[in-house]
Amino acid sequence: MLWISCAVVALSFLLQVRPGGRVAFHAMESYPLPQSCLSRSLFGIDCPGCGLTRSFVYLAHGQWSESMAIHRLGWLMAVSVLLQLPYRILGMRHPEGLPLGRRIPVWYGRMLIFLLIANWVVLLFE
Repeated sequence: MLWISCAVVALSFLLQVRPGGRVAFHAMESYPLPQSCLSRSLFGIDCPGCGLTRSFVYLAHGQWSESMAIHRLGWLMAVSVLLQLPYRILGMRHPEGLPLGRRIPVWYGRMLIFLLIANWVVLLFE
């Protein structure tokens, strides 16, 4: 999880959102990355996580309002990813690997999933 979080943070800075909403690496703007959401690609329906990549990229570049406009929970997910860095480093030094035990991380993960799904349901009816 530590390496995944590091990769997410690094990619957030290396990518940019192009006009039209696709993301591309800074030096390769002409070659946007393919659509990453299978639900959107196959069915034309956004999933609960649609927009999080662009939201993270906007946050990494200090574009707060664009980030909020693309996904209301992007900031919370980004904070959660950033918190993984010190948590996982502490976990390597902790005897059981879980500085906060099992209950708090499970509760926090379930809360994030609930919020993503609740946000998605609200978006379906807007």
